[in-house]
Amino acid sequence: MDELAKKYRSHFPILESSCYMISNSLGAMPREVEKELLHYTNEWQTEGVEAWHSWFPLVDTVSGLFGKIIGAEAEDVTLIHNLTIGSALIASCLDFSGKRNKVVFTELHFPTISYLWHGWQKYGAKVHLVKSDDGIHVDAQKIIDAIDEETLIVPISHVYFRSGGLQNIKAIIDKAHSVGALVMVDSYQSAGVVPIDVKALNVDILAAGVLKWLCGGPGAAFMYVRRDLHERFRPAIRGWLGDKDPFEFTMPDVNFAQGMHRFLTSSIQVPCLYTAVPSLKMIGEIGVEVIREKSLGLTQRIIDRADEYGFKVNSPREANRRGGALTIDPNGITKSKLDTKQINEELIRRRFTTDYRPPFGIRIAPHFYNTLEEVDAIMEEMRKIKADS
Repeated sequence: MDELAKKYRSHFPILESSCYMISNSLGAMPREVEKELLHYTNEWQTEGVEAWHSWFPLVDTVSGLFGKIIGAEAEDVTLIHNLTIGSALIASCLDFSGKRNKVVFTELHFPTISYLWHGWQKYGAKVHLVKSDDGIHVDAQKIIDAIDEETLIVPISHVYFRSGGLQNIKAIIDKAHSVGALVMVDSYQSAGVVPIDVKALNVDILAAGVLKWLCGGPGAAFMYVRRDLHERFRPAIRGWLGDKDPFEFTMPDVNFAQGMHRFLTSSIQVPCLYTAVPSLKMIGEIGVEVIREKSLGLTQRIIDRADEYGFKVNSPREANRRGGALTIDPNGITKSKLDTKQINEELIRRRFTTDYRPPFGIRIAPHFYNTLEEVDAIMEEMRKIKADS
């Protein structure tokens, strides 16, 4: 067992009973979360409404923990509910009535991107969908070629959810900026396993939830906006917490808070902030660069075993083109009686936790708390299930 796993595996109780390999969907829960939630319930129980005096500042505290992971200052990050809400907030800041109304994104994005921006056509957005040649990756040049002077925003996934393909976003950002367009990065599938520095990349906007590689549980997500854009953005989707003096309850129009607080909408999702704290501290302590190095070793082992067993790898093989998860199809070359979805279901029944994403196969996502021995075990179990069917 490697040193990283030795030090941190004991923090994740599920590893005692499961070969847990699906951190790109829901990261394992740190045992410290239970204590954090107990602190939350104790505050609520003993302080009642006065607990808001500690809950509201927690937004900025946890935003700072997330910001550290993406190379941002706490002042440039705030809490959002999810990527859909974050995207809608940004879309509501933009004017699609003129010639610059084009939205460029790829067909490999998580559906929420497609749904949101196609829906925004009602308000004048002109969608330009960039196709993938193989369903696994998108050539950055194809995206770059689609960006022109009519482009308003480019929503882009850092890592694609089905294949784990890692997108080269630097060249895309540079092209977008050269023609006056914005870029919004979806980092849900990369934050916590692939290093990203929003300042070095000159990212305009980034959104990510903590439920996946950041192991913070469902419900909390965060959005970064480059500081010089704060005052430019005046979201049409507005909530009372976005006002500079929310408890003055001034109406009819909002007086926007300075900075990122203008993107706050309704009452904050307090329990989710508490569940995010232990893992964000842990990942900040380890460093995403260290996690990335280990991740590449684990995913290479998956590729090697897949080749040995005759499974098809439906993810990029090159280290610089893959994220932290791989999609493997045990039936991609030779078939068994069980289809790939059924093989995945049997893996789960045997406590080898993965998931299935049609049409490409079984997603396997080892994290810093997993080991090479677990990788070998899950691949061997997949081979056995196929052979026995």
